[in-house]
Amino acid sequence: MLKRLLPYLALAVALTGCIEFERQTVTYEHDAQADTLRIHQTYHAIYGADDVTQLSEKEREQLADVMKGQRTFFFANWIFELNVERFKEDLAGAVDPKTNSLEEAYRRAETNLLALLVANVRVENGKFYLNEKGQPCGTQRVTIRNVSKLVAAGNALARRALEVAMKGKETAAERELINASLARSEPFLTLIGQQIRFRFPLSKAEFDKLDADDEKVRRFFAEFARVGGAMAHENGEVHVRFGRTDAARETVTLPMAGKESYRGNALTHIRDTYGLAKEFDPKKDAEEFLRTKAAGPKK
Repeated sequence: MLKRLLPYLALAVALTGCIEFERQTVTYEHDAQADTLRIHQTYHAIYGADDVTQLSEKEREQLADVMKGQRTFFFANWIFELNVERFKEDLAGAVDPKTNSLEEAYRRAETNLLALLVANVRVENGKFYLNEKGQPCGTQRVTIRNVSKLVAAGNALARRALEVAMKGKETAAERELINASLARSEPFLTLIGQQIRFRFPLSKAEFDKLDADDEKVRRFFAEFARVGGAMAHENGEVHVRFGRTDAARETVTLPMAGKESYRGNALTHIRDTYGLAKEFDPKKDAEEFLRTKAAGPKK
């Protein structure tokens, strides 16, 4: 489903992984005065998709990479991923643009966003624990500073990405769809209070197909709406919204659309390699993290 949208989501997105989880809880607090976004992640019922009985070697490597690096996921298993170490590698390999072409303008915008992400995103891995069903779960604490700069850079990159995409479209209708979206003055991404809004061009026909072929995706969208999210098609665009402008904090738990259902193949490896916390309460952990006021933005 999201593969149809990814050309427009040029903000640190990666696809598919082997380690999956049944549900994810994201609790976040946007402190506009400090220009900081703090996010507590809880991954419920972690498992591997490759083998019924145990984690595959690839899955063990992926989990180890997450544990040693600055890496966090948002509503996998598609996956939305912030991977700071990968951003550093991409930034080190970036070449200064030599022309003023659309492609070079896109690369400049991409490099700017990567540099801001590397400087301002911090991921702290939390503890593994067992839920009431005896399933392994994990937590992370994410701090993002200079949020306003990151949002502005993300909007600039989205615009450049759409300009490049429009250049490659074969039909006038496809080009007009993107051009109309670019002509609108409002940003593609906004964060006001705790409300996140995102818009991107998509035809009505493509919008109607988003959940047409996958029951798990339909369930995801239904739950997203139930917890206060909204997604609608208007004037050749998809508009996605979650959160309230006047709230101090937001929490959302959503089911994941994984390839397989939960199987208890990760417990032994997680217990033996990383350990399991006893009497751990992820809600209390989130409260402790979010209660701690972050320092102001770096200059």
